[in-house]
Amino acid sequence: MVSKLSMTEDIDLSPVRYIAERLPFDRISAPQLVATVLREAIVTGALPGGASLRQELIANDLNTSKVPVREALRELEGQGLVEFMPNRGFVVKATSFHEMAEAFELRTVLEPLAVHHSLPVATPKQLDGIERIIDEFENVTDMMLISQWNLRLHLAFYAPAGMSHLENMITRAHTIAQRYTHIYMRLSNAPIATQQEHRDILAAYRARELELAEDLMRKHIAIASTEFADYLKSYFDVRN
Repeated sequence: MVSKLSMTEDIDLSPVRYIAERLPFDRISAPQLVATVLREAIVTGALPGGASLRQELIANDLNTSKVPVREALRELEGQGLVEFMPNRGFVVKATSFHEMAEAFELRTVLEPLAVHHSLPVATPKQLDGIERIIDEFENVTDMMLISQWNLRLHLAFYAPAGMSHLENMITRAHTIAQRYTHIYMRLSNAPIATQQEHRDILAAYRARELELAEDLMRKHIAIASTEFADYLKSYFDVRN
């Protein structure tokens, strides 16, 4: 069940605790839980670039020890979301226009490739599972939770191929790109997008229309990339 509470209803909660109480977790280890929650907090901007990540506070918010927090921070460092700075410890990495462009370009290459390998072997059961995620995603109204749902949905499209290295590369590029999705949505007051484009991709999977599915996924990413780049040039002070 996805909560529809807004942040204003829980102003006494830290962003980390707020997210942890609302994301749907199945069986998951402590380091994975910490990494997932911190990833969402960074991607949504609840933890902005330059923010210090104090391990004892995070451990307290998530009712765990500092050991899984350290493991999670190392994982997020490998994903390009945090960095270790002498005398400060771990901090959230700053955003940049160049990083945004790179992340979306990687996605436009990697994700159609994943579709190419996944669609031919996707089973009806797997496609039904994707449809359930889409249906659940339609009910997500909390901006603090949408990036994790979006990643979960995209990885479900690619899971049939069983290409773990490709999925890892997509996860990193997708996660970084989502930081800029949230910056754009926050500055433009854009609403949460409908799931129609995802439903169109799923329909192409069910019809076994490989080229159509690849093209739809490529356009799905490229349209967002172009829109965000045009809008955020002034935010990042990009000069032509």
